[in-house]
Parts: sequence; structure tokens; C-alpha cells
Amino acid sequence: MSDSRSVAGPLVLTVAAVAGIAALAGAVIFFGLGSDTYEVEYTTYGKPEPPPGPTLENDRLEDKNPEFDAELIDSRPLDGWDVNASAAVIRLHCPMIKPDQDPGLLELHASYSAAESKDETQHALPSANLIDGANKQFDDGLFAALEVATFRGSIAAFPAVPQLVQQIAQKLPSESPARPFLAAALSLAGQEIELTADEQAACDRYLADFKSDESRSKPISFYNWTEELQTIWRVYRFLQTEMSAGVAKVKSPADELQIARDIAAVLEADPKLRESYTAATGFYMSLTNPASCLSMDALIGAGDRSLTELAEERGARRATIAFLPPSTSRETELFSSLFPRGLPSGANLMAEMIAAVRSGRVDLAPGENDGWYQHQVFALETMLLPSKGQEEQKLLLNKSYKERLVQAFKALVTKRRETHVRGTDVATTSEAAPFNKLGFRPRLRIEPCVTYYLRTARAYGFVQNFLASVVGDDTLAELHGLTTDGARESSLKDELESVRQRAYGFYLISCEDIGLRPELAEGELADPRLTKQLALNWLMTLSSNLDLKRDTRVAVPIHQDRRQRQTRIWVTLGVRQTKLTATYARPPMVRNEEEPDWKTPQSYQLNSGNFLIAVDEFAEVTIPGLTCPNRKELRKLCDEKKTKEAIVEALQNGEWK
Repeated sequence: MSDSRSVAGPLVLTVAAVAGIAALAGAVIFFGLGSDTYEVEYTTYGKPEPPPGPTLENDRLEDKNPEFDAELIDSRPLDGWDVNASAAVIRLHCPMIKPDQDPGLLELHASYSAAESKDETQHALPSANLIDGANKQFDDGLFAALEVATFRGSIAAFPAVPQLVQQIAQKLPSESPARPFLAAALSLAGQEIELTADEQAACDRYLADFKSDESRSKPISFYNWTEELQTIWRVYRFLQTEMSAGVAKVKSPADELQIARDIAAVLEADPKLRESYTAATGFYMSLTNPASCLSMDALIGAGDRSLTELAEERGARRATIAFLPPSTSRETELFSSLFPRGLPSGANLMAEMIAAVRSGRVDLAPGENDGWYQHQVFALETMLLPSKGQEEQKLLLNKSYKERLVQAFKALVTKRRETHVRGTDVATTSEAAPFNKLGFRPRLRIEPCVTYYLRTARAYGFVQNFLASVVGDDTLAELHGLTTDGARESSLKDELESVRQRAYGFYLISCEDIGLRPELAEGELADPRLTKQLALNWLMTLSSNLDLKRDTRVAVPIHQDRRQRQTRIWVTLGVRQTKLTATYARPPMVRNEEEPDWKTPQSYQLNSGNFLIAVDEFAEVTIPGLTCPNRKELRKLCDEKKTKEAIVEALQNGEWK
């Protein structure tokens, strides 16, 4: 609260609230006695409106009881003292941001590097968002390189996808309705097959229908980096056309299903071709997630069984069939079940997903057949359910910090989905700074999301093993991830191993920071000490890291209402800084040469750690039309509008088009 003199005027009361930011109220009060007036201006702060979703509460210290481990000593002595934090509990809290005092913390920036505070008195702590931001650049590059490899035929397990389509088309009987369908896909790839006049007319109708539906044909995500990636988007999205759902427009639904039957007959007659096709579809099911509908080979040996019966047998979510089936996801399945007739007014899809995960209705743990995407999302689970993390007994989370983790989940799941956006299904209707020697305080080198780092490392291990078995180490050693500027320097093989090791290193660093013994399977890490050092070395180079200088703002469609021609999108609007305070709710044990027995520090010897962490600003927005803004369109709009409120309003008005 502050008081000041000001010019006389009427009582003024204004309130502005931003998620996670203090509401600011100003009041001018007058006291009159005769002709004298005395005026006092007050500035007060109120809590912002809570975000939609379950109510969060402060953790209770009495629920935290980690055991003392005399051998678990921090490798960083402090002024001659050994520190053992094995029985310590660290309280994490995000202080309120006051708009009049911290205006810089409200600014949105395009990248993590741009958001870096220039105030040397502030201790910048690498956040889970920042670390994920670097991973996101690698993930995009990896996925882009694999898309190019499958399109060119660089993966030995199956031929180039256009070649596979060509081989099937050549074996189709004349007058098969599948010929113009596959010809349309090949035309998008710049290849042609000889067609009759009627077939060419059908092919042209397919292409016109596809191109007019920009929700299918318009490339987004990293697919605008090169013309080849744009072509890949269009070819693969066309091949994701689902039959018997009224999407593929031929003469009748019977013809539509006949396309699938004819392709299945070719695959049945040629076991080698069928093996290649199954390998291609299986590749993307493992890279992203299981298919949401049937693939063409599901009709082999199906007899008179309907698509509905086949879908139930195979666990497909929809009784439709596609050449390259899109992948399902937990969130798409949830939204389709909750809102089969469309989104009601005021529905918040992210809040619904978070509530479902927190209540246990949706389990993010990957099943036996789930792909890399599900492993990645599972790594985020403890941001919503901290009690499931290995670090649960070591951290005392205030409500404010739990809200920060929820915001992190929103942004990170959006970015993961954006990497996999081409193949994922959409719900539809129809270094660390030097330690300040002011006493014992939590010496965090990164945000302590311990289980997130471990599960992220294991998710990279999953895709590493999968690619090694399907693509082969020799091919991975020749492939390079992509960026908007060209190929990344290291090979996919080397960089994937580096990113995996780095994630394990963050896990080891974070364990030591909070006094937690790592829990790794036997043989999971060959050299933990080296792995930890690799991560520390990476943290020392944040200021020069090119991945952290790249624009991080993305949008991804999550639900389409074709009747009202509206699309619900998840979007990250930029990066800003927020405050994080870490204090010992239960102190560590310390000792030195003069006092060799472990003891608890005096209260005056304890201090708090005050940090700034980079966070992503998330929004869920309903936009007009059935197309999602691509990265260029979104980023141009963000640069023009500056603030979250203005950007969201502009998106709602369709100003990005």
C-alpha cells in the first residue's frame, strides 16, 4: 500500500486482472472540513481470478517426511560446509507480479533469449519451459527430417511413400475408383499416372475438394520451412482422408468403401507390398500414437464384417478407414466423448483435460502400443499431479507454484502437439549464477521438475530405440535434423543421444539440488557423472544457444465445428519472466571440519533463493473459419498487437488472415 498527494477529483476505482498477475486497484479518497481538503491515494493489490479447473491448495509440511541419508552429500561445499539436504524440504512459491512495480515481467517476447532479464541483480533460473524450448527445436528438426526421409525413401524398412502409392496404383484393376484417388495423391507429389477421361475428372474433384478445405491442405507448424515439407504435408494429409465418413467425395458411399477394398485386395495379393505398407503405417503409429481409424490392410480377410465391427476388434476410435490413418491422442478422445454434438458456450478444453487428468479419468501413462507423443505428454503429468513425482516428499509447493506448473503444462502440451500436428487427430463436430553467500538456501541450478526430466529422457530413449530398430544407426548417422535455415550441424544419431543424455543430466542435477537420491534402473546410464557434467556444460552456454533464440510462438487446432465454421486452438503467445522463490520449509543438515557431526543450521543462517524463470503465455481461443494460423501469420499478429488481451481479441476477430 502506498499513499501520495494528487489533484482533487472524484472517487476512482479501477481493477485489471491478468492470469497469475496481481489485480491493481487505485482509490482516491477526499476528506472535507470547511474549505480544507485532504486527499490520500491508495494502491492496493488483489488476487487475480483463478484459472478454470480444479482448486489448488498449498502443500502441508506435515505431509512431507523424507528420510535422512548420511551419504547423500551435495557435491558443492559451501564456504567449507558440507550440505546434506536429504531430509530437507524446499518450499516453492511464485510471488504476485505487481503491474506498477514489475512492468517488465508483463512483456511478451518471441524467444527465451529475448525474454532474458538484463538486470544483473536478478538470478535467472533455467525453467522447465526454457529447457523444453530447446528440446522443441530438436524435436521439430527430428520430425521434419523423418518426414523427408519417408518421402524420399531413405528408410530401408519401406520405400518412399509416393513410390509405395505408385506401386499400389499400378496393380489396381482398370476402372477401380482407387486409381483416381491415388492419382490425386501422386499429383500433389508432382507425379502422374495415365488416367481415362472419367478417372481424370474424379482425380480433379478430389484435388479441388482437398485444396478448398484449408483445414486439411494448409501447412502449419514447421512444414512451411521448405517447399518439400509443404508438399509432404499436402500428400500425407490427403492420404489421411477417411473413407465412409463423407470426406472422400466420389459417386457414393459404396464407391468410397470400394476404394479401400481395391487397395486391400492389392496388398493381399502382394505380401511384399503389404509388408511395406504395414511398415509405413506402423512407423507413424510408433512415432506419434496409435491410429484413430482403420488402415487399408484391416479389410484383408475381413469377410462381411462392417467397419464398425473391425474398429471394435482393433481398438480404433472411429469406424472409418484411411491410407495413412491419423493418430489418436488422449485429449482428442476426451473431447470427442465430452462434446459429441459440439462445444457448448463457455467450454474450456484445456481445463477439461486438466480436470480429467487430475481426477484420474484420463491416464497419461503410455500403453504398450502408444508412440513417442504419448511418452512425451506423460513426462508432463507431474505438473498436474505433483504427488506422482519422485520429488514429492522433497518439495513443499504453494498454491501459486502449482498454478505456475499448470500454466507450464498448458504451453508444453501445446508445443508437443504442434510438432506432431500433421498426423494427430482433431476433435470435431460433424549456468547458474554464483551462490549468494548470505546463508544456507536452496541452490537451484534449474527448476526442480525432477520427474519431468527423467520421463523426458526416457521418452527420447523410446524414440531412439524405435528409430534404431526401424531406420538403423547407419541411416540415422547420415540424416540431419532440419531448421528453418537448413540442416542442423550434428547427425540425428549423435544429436538424439546428446539430447537424451542432457535430459538425464538435468534429472541428476535437479536431484542433487533438492537432496534426492536418483532412482535409475540398473544399466540405464553408463556414466552418471559424465552425463551430469554434459548438462552442466550446456547450462553454461545458454546465452549463445541458437535454439533458445528461435521464435517459440505456435498455434495448433484442437477442435473444429464445421457447422458453425469455427476452430478452437491452443496457442502460445510469447515468453515472459515470472518470479520464483525457494526457501527451506525444513532445513538441510550441515557440517564442517570444526563441527564434523551433522547439525541443523540456526534460523538466522537460512535464506531464500529468489529467481526469475522464463514461462510461456498460453491461451485457448475460438477463431472464425476452419483454418489455423501458421507460424508466420501468428507471429506477425503477436508482434503487431503486443499484449495477450489484444492478441486474443485479434485472433477471435480473424485478423491474422
